[in-house]
Amino acid sequence: MKTILAATDFSASAESALARAAQLARAHHASLHLLYVPPHGRWSQGTGMFSGLFGDGNAPSVERDRERLEKRASELARRFRVHAQCHVVPGTPADEIAAFATAREADLVVLAARGAGGLRLSSVGGTALKVLRNSLVPVLMVRGPVKDPYRRVLVATDLSERSRHVSQVALEMLPKASVALVHAFRGEFESALELVGTPIDALRLYRGEEREAAAARLEAHSKAIIAGGRRKVRRELVHGHPVPAVLKAAGEFAAGLVVLGKHAGPHWEELVVGSVVQNLVQQLRTDVLVVA
Repeated sequence: MKTILAATDFSASAESALARAAQLARAHHASLHLLYVPPHGRWSQGTGMFSGLFGDGNAPSVERDRERLEKRASELARRFRVHAQCHVVPGTPADEIAAFATAREADLVVLAARGAGGLRLSSVGGTALKVLRNSLVPVLMVRGPVKDPYRRVLVATDLSERSRHVSQVALEMLPKASVALVHAFRGEFESALELVGTPIDALRLYRGEEREAAAARLEAHSKAIIAGGRRKVRRELVHGHPVPAVLKAAGEFAAGLVVLGKHAGPHWEELVVGSVVQNLVQQLRTDVLVVA
């Protein structure tokens, strides 16, 4: 990881996001960029209906914002011994965060779960949710105060090739953390068997066979992401729907971070296929890393 982008709106929760980004930047010797996107309602110098009254546009406000951001950078430097570059870019926060991450080739975007308005991520149109949907790079959503580095990390996996990449990102990002993989399974024909009234003994036999097959795939997935290394990875296999399975596993494992994979595809597909990820993002109380 070479470049980390941390977005802030100067809220209390955003302070935690900046701290986590600085902590990761120090651990990976990565460059750190702090970004503040002023809200709408500002205008550029010499344009717009107010230019005759305010020739400097919003330049004074932007300068004050830059001073505030540089103050945060100084505080992070004292606490984590990292140097951060500061950027103030007026515009729409979600759009500017995504554009900045692309322009700087960021490896990670870090932001708070909720902003200055105090709205939860589940609020429709929230900046954090828009960034999670649209970002092409991993997004770390920070909920709690930062004390120690992440020590226990839960990675949700569907055992696909894409989820292998998600697992590897987590291992590389947090080389010293204890990692657990959780996979929720349900037999392909289980719903149909239940619908036609299959005897319970037959259902149990079918589920047992499916569990054995899923366990073998999970073990193979675990070995693949380690790639012959000595890293130990715990494996959790749960029968049922992914959302309650991951929520339960996160609590039992006392995870400080949960890692999820986001499906690629057009926006409409993300809204459907990505519903599991969106539900987990809204319901988890831990920090969440979403990997595209």
